[in-house]
Amino acid sequence: MTLADWGWTEGREPEFAPYRDGGWRPGRIVRPGRGIHRLASVDDGGRGFEIDARLTGRAIGRGEAPAAGDWVAWREEGGTALIEAVLHRTTRISRKVAGEAAEEQVMAANVDVLFVVQALGSGRGFTPRGLERYVAMAWESGCRPAVVLNKSDLAEDPEADLLDAEAAAPGVDVRLCSAAAGTGLDEVRALLAPRETGAFVGPSGAGKSSIINAVAGRRLAEAGEVRESDSRGRHTTTRRELHRLEDGCLLLDTPGLRELQLWGEADSADAAFPEIEAFAADCRFRDCRHDSEPGCAVRGALESGDIDPERFESWLELRRELAWLETRRDEKARRDYMDRWMKIARFSRELKKGKEIW
Repeated sequence: MTLADWGWTEGREPEFAPYRDGGWRPGRIVRPGRGIHRLASVDDGGRGFEIDARLTGRAIGRGEAPAAGDWVAWREEGGTALIEAVLHRTTRISRKVAGEAAEEQVMAANVDVLFVVQALGSGRGFTPRGLERYVAMAWESGCRPAVVLNKSDLAEDPEADLLDAEAAAPGVDVRLCSAAAGTGLDEVRALLAPRETGAFVGPSGAGKSSIINAVAGRRLAEAGEVRESDSRGRHTTTRRELHRLEDGCLLLDTPGLRELQLWGEADSADAAFPEIEAFAADCRFRDCRHDSEPGCAVRGALESGDIDPERFESWLELRRELAWLETRRDEKARRDYMDRWMKIARFSRELKKGKEIW
């Protein structure tokens, strides 16, 4: 086994060289924890293994809490595995934390394909507008998005659902499958190549763990039963964990999301609406708000039917949400800046007074 089997690439070597010279090894986080993180690594003899590791004070000082899929520099000291640093993230799957706080939660890192799982059938909550939110998160993460419509065996008209999903996710691979019936799984599996990492996200009960188990051909994640009251799957995954399959693919399960709040800049939603982006490029004014400005190509496309009005309203809603988040982030940054300089000023005053400050 080599590090490449866990997704390591030669492009990471220049960044890691100083750590290697210092006696550190590369490893990948397979299960993050509170204080203790499970990582996978390879010894000099090519033996793969997993080990629990703690963050060093230097890593904590940088605020680099590892996420599932992160590559880290680590070594053993006194019988304890220590993580020195989190390496550059090629992709970053994030959302805003629940509540009013304008803070980022990194769900996973260094993922190649982000599988957005939606469940079909009555009472399961699949809507094109809800799917657009997940696709926007996928594009913002830097991953290659794919949509998996699970439980197709329970849908009244799966082909109609497929068309709705394709319209809500233009340019994205969309696959119908049923983990329970065992149909469509080969098509899902074909979207991921050996040594690539795929992560599964979606609402609670969409069947992410069932798909992972079916694709892997063995039980990797806990899968819940279906409730009789509303035909929804139970939320079962409570942690993020990276699994390596026999065919060389890497799969990352994540807890279901009861609510997805986006993280990013105001224009982070644009990639999920390429038809609006294309027409916006032809607007007369660069800062066109697509409201009542003369020469607005987007308004023209709405009037001609080239842009779906529901898609346009969804795009506006997501942009408003992200613009609000930007103001909250700026406000938090301003508070943090002021707090830091107030502490510095207080430190300076105490120093001038000759007081003992340590």
